[in-house]
Amino acid sequence: MADAQAPKAPPAGAKAQGQQPIPAIPTVGGFRLLAERTRGMAELSQRYSQVSFLEMTQDKDTLSVLNVESRDLRKDPALFSIIKFMPSRIEVVYTCLANTSPKKRRLEVLRHFLNMLTIADDCYSVDMKQVYQLLESSLADMNEYVSSDYDRLFSVYDSLRSDHASLAKKVKDLTESASNLSKENYDLKNRNDELSVRLKGLETLSDTVLSLKIQEWLAEHKGEINISDFSKVYNVPENRVEQMLNKLVTEGYLETKG
Repeated sequence: MADAQAPKAPPAGAKAQGQQPIPAIPTVGGFRLLAERTRGMAELSQRYSQVSFLEMTQDKDTLSVLNVESRDLRKDPALFSIIKFMPSRIEVVYTCLANTSPKKRRLEVLRHFLNMLTIADDCYSVDMKQVYQLLESSLADMNEYVSSDYDRLFSVYDSLRSDHASLAKKVKDLTESASNLSKENYDLKNRNDELSVRLKGLETLSDTVLSLKIQEWLAEHKGEINISDFSKVYNVPENRVEQMLNKLVTEGYLETKG
């Protein structure tokens, strides 16, 4: 597993070879999320090892997951983020290039972090209030960059947040009134929760999961993919598979053979 370290600054007095300008050292930002780890390090490491563009390093009880987005002229990581999975919290450290808005960069890293968090969804117990607070802290910065499509997305988010608050109140009321229920009612509630989890697993693959399934397929089939076979196995329309393949190639996660 690769060592996830920030690039070091050049020594004082060092001269650029070949008259190449020395790139500005990126600034560093970060945030954290309090969460209790509920599964072992081996399970967590195994899940992220299946994502081809990630690099990992392990130190005692901490798993660091590195995502390198670009490198400098010396091939050192320049634009990257590191997610540190600790026993009682998750920390994110990332770089921001000199010509990039720190606010915009934070939004990009936050999106990547939430995508990575879905892979470890049952490995941590996360208080959703903290996730909402993390999102709300960035909402003011988003207006500068969002398109009309993003505006509609945030409208849906606000609606869902309102629905969540309403449902949370109902759950609290039901919990208080259920203190005198029998063991049978308690078992029925557990059964309902189990069915909800199973129903969620039967829903259509998200873009994140679909991209991971494509990379797993390529790893298992020597870098080749039969779109028709893949579509039948995962019950995904062929045109959606093609769109995701094009996206992965465009974003540099995959390369086409000559």
